[in-house]
Amino acid sequence: MSDKNLKGLRNKIDKIDQELYALIQKRASHAVAIGKIKSKVSSSSSFYKPDREAKILRNILKANDKGLLPDSKIRTIYKELISGCLSLEEVLKVAYLGPEGTHSEAAVYNQFGSQVTRKPAATIDDVFFQVTHNEVNVGVVPVENSSEGVINTTLNCLADSENINIIGEINLDIDHQLASGNKFKIDEAFAIASHPQALGQCSKWIEKNLGNIKRLEMPSSAVAAKYAKDNKNILCIVNSMAVEKYKLKLLKTNIQDFSANKTRFLIIGKHEVNKTGRDKTSFLIQTPNKPGSLLSVLKPFDKRKINLSKIETRPSRGNINSHDFFVDCEGHIKDQKLRLAIKDVINTGAIVRNFGSYPEYI
Repeated sequence: MSDKNLKGLRNKIDKIDQELYALIQKRASHAVAIGKIKSKVSSSSSFYKPDREAKILRNILKANDKGLLPDSKIRTIYKELISGCLSLEEVLKVAYLGPEGTHSEAAVYNQFGSQVTRKPAATIDDVFFQVTHNEVNVGVVPVENSSEGVINTTLNCLADSENINIIGEINLDIDHQLASGNKFKIDEAFAIASHPQALGQCSKWIEKNLGNIKRLEMPSSAVAAKYAKDNKNILCIVNSMAVEKYKLKLLKTNIQDFSANKTRFLIIGKHEVNKTGRDKTSFLIQTPNKPGSLLSVLKPFDKRKINLSKIETRPSRGNINSHDFFVDCEGHIKDQKLRLAIKDVINTGAIVRNFGSYPEYI
């Protein structure tokens, strides 16, 4: 390709960039105008609307059938654009399970972009506390991992927090990196540190490559990163964000036992979310501890062809004579067939508590 052709293509890109810039600024001005109208209607409510954002992304990705950029790249670009425009209306405060550099912080980036205030919390309980007491707008908490299962603390907090709603979900690919705080040979390592979930998700790799090395369980992978930084001959399992944030030495990438390793996070808040057409609803069903309880819960949903994507069963903490069923299903609580199904469940004598309806993850 000649220099003349190259210059011509670059000129075209420069022109497109100018057009994009003008359109981005125009979009921002409309976002600010909408914010002013919202503040007059309800000055105390958050400008963050998961249902509106979901519709925007779905419309954009639907149009991306023959584009060179894949959906994942388009999503990232628009998430950042939406984040920037929202920051002109309010600086969204998001609590997450800290410290900095955890997968929970990566989930916040994934969902909200960079233009938010991230507030690391010491525990999952603390995330719920901050949302409950209006210290933040929303919180992000892990709820289940594809290989290690459900996070019991999150389910307990949901059951105990009466004024908290689930307003969204995030599905994050979990890639684990082997790192250290100082330089040494792997066979000279004294121990390997990480969160128990991460150690479990990499257990086969550890056994094959490190044998019976001492495993140090930490409150989070970020704490493990700090520990490895401060102690010699300690390996740690962390994510890429922690490697960069704590300036660790990357030794091995993607050491998780399963390539399709994902963690699902919940976005919690105090407001309700409108229907988008592709929604999920989560609720708690408490039934008497007797034969046939599960069947009586399932029948109303089967009758109306409502897909249950998750059922987690456990003894009730508040009533030893009852069982709790944590249920996720397709649909919105405002859908008639879902409302009728829940009504039938209640008629069996069960107690039903709605945790919230929210858009399916995009």
